[in-house]
Amino acid sequence: MINYRNTTPSLGYKSFGKQRGIALITVMLVLALIVIIAAGMTSRLQLLMNRSINQQAYQQGMWAALSGEQLVYKVLEQDYKDNKKVTHLKQFWASEGLAFPIGDGMLSGKVQDLHSCFNINALAVKPAQPGGKNPQRDKFEILLLSVGLESYVAELLTSTIGDWVDDDRQMSGSLGAEDENYASKVVPYLAANSSMVTITELMAVEGVTAAIYRKIRPLLCVLPALNQRININTISADNAHILVAMFNEKIDLSNAQAIIAARPEEGFTNIADFFALPEVKSAGTLSAEDKKQFELRSDDFRAQLTFSLQDRSFTVESIYQRNAKQELVVVSRQFGKIE
Repeated sequence: MINYRNTTPSLGYKSFGKQRGIALITVMLVLALIVIIAAGMTSRLQLLMNRSINQQAYQQGMWAALSGEQLVYKVLEQDYKDNKKVTHLKQFWASEGLAFPIGDGMLSGKVQDLHSCFNINALAVKPAQPGGKNPQRDKFEILLLSVGLESYVAELLTSTIGDWVDDDRQMSGSLGAEDENYASKVVPYLAANSSMVTITELMAVEGVTAAIYRKIRPLLCVLPALNQRININTISADNAHILVAMFNEKIDLSNAQAIIAARPEEGFTNIADFFALPEVKSAGTLSAEDKKQFELRSDDFRAQLTFSLQDRSFTVESIYQRNAKQELVVVSRQFGKIE
């Protein structure tokens, strides 16, 4: 008997083959989904790790910089204890190029005497007589002329910066600038009409360009007090223009540099010795008010400290002030490089 075998695939076989295909596709889809999820988790994990590393570096940089702030505090206190009447450039606070290793990083910085520069907040002082002029504005204009700015620009900046720091909303003559000038800009804002807190506010003042800012910045500073006090022991030769302004242009730049060159290594210990210099006498008789501008001791300092670690850096800027009780305190602190 001949047995004929059925060679046609059964319906069960066909169904099993289809199920295997669907299962394979399902496995591939699940595998692709797992890969996507794993890639997302890896990316998120890397992001979290980088964030954690950055936070750790930030904390390390902040505390390292604050330790530098305390170091400067100790140095200023020790210099004050060594000599309470004179502040000069041979004291330890004025040392340059110092760097201290902290862990794997390096702490560096510099300290500036805020009485070795022109306090632009002094431009806000009201004239002694109604309708009069603030003598500090005259000195500021002389200072700008001394560094090479044109007469019109010097007069303009004296008026606009004066309007920025004074507490009224009246323009100082035809060249002043108040709210209406700033409100008409592409990005409008208002005049501060109060003392500057940081020197970078200058960039917001009408007429101050980046080139002008770079030119006059080394000569200027901001202090909460509105008076002008210049420490003749800490002015550098590069800032001799300040003396030209303080003497109301009665001496020229060469005389101002000669005064600084004639200064004792550890500064004048008696203000009379300063006024006895031939270069100072050449300015003629100084008023009592002009003489009060000069001093031998400083109570305000600015420290800019930077902690560097590999390709990261952290900067803190601290302002120190010795108050009426002769206590040194940090009156302001800014994190990050602002200039």
